[in-house]
Amino acid sequence: MANGHATFTRREVVVVALHTAAAEVAETAPAALADEPDGVHQHRVRVRRLRSVLAGFRDVLDEPAAEAVRVEYREWGRELGVVRDIEVRADVAEGELADAGIDDPRMRRRLVESERDAYARAHARLVELAALPRAEKRRRALDALVAASVVRDPDADAAPFVATVLAKQARRLRKAVGRIDGSEDSYHAVRKAARRLRYVAEATARAAPGLYVEQVAELAVVGDALHDALGGHRDALLFADHLEREAVRAARAGEPVDAYPVIEASARAAAAKKLTALPDAMRRLRAAASDLR
Repeated sequence: MANGHATFTRREVVVVALHTAAAEVAETAPAALADEPDGVHQHRVRVRRLRSVLAGFRDVLDEPAAEAVRVEYREWGRELGVVRDIEVRADVAEGELADAGIDDPRMRRRLVESERDAYARAHARLVELAALPRAEKRRRALDALVAASVVRDPDADAAPFVATVLAKQARRLRKAVGRIDGSEDSYHAVRKAARRLRYVAEATARAAPGLYVEQVAELAVVGDALHDALGGHRDALLFADHLEREAVRAARAGEPVDAYPVIEASARAAAAKKLTALPDAMRRLRAAASDLR
């Protein structure tokens, strides 16, 4: 123990964090490509976690190599996101129609069945992309980076480094919140910052149990709360915008459209409600970050 904390070297922390993140990406890929239930979602989460770990610990890695891997997995994550967004829209639509007691076959076809069809096409393309040489190149680059691991002061005490990493992510999140101007881009920046804070904190908890236990746990909870709230905000707004477009198309086709504004209003209200989580989360973030020392 040192300064009341468990003692770890930088190498010990980063090796476990990287190995775990990379292994989870590899382990979840088959289910995603086989289109098993929640497979795409779980693989996308692991890809995001990997990218967050690489960004959070970049100062002790081969930074150019780490950034190259992050870019490769950012592109893969975007492809997964295309598929996942369609899946979410279909699920949200199905739930909203059920909650509203709407049993209109034409509306269901537009909002649910057409999205399921689009999902099938998008997933087929995902499988094709995974079979390309670039995918193998991406996996090899990650393996090489994991094997190289820490390149700067590997035997140094990890505690000061971990404290710096977590404090940096907390500041990044606070700055993003301070720049919220009501635009989707500003909320997106907060989502990304919250997600990275959460995943770096969770990686630290797994790689260095006993190090900043309370602060790490609290930062992970805060990051999770903000990420989930703003993810739900985004999904609800995307669905509301989709409803608005489909209502126009339905009207042009001579279909009844009275139910569209009702569900759209419900979606926009749900989006607004998600933002109420921000003040308490930011209060908890400030408290946890101030205790990192």
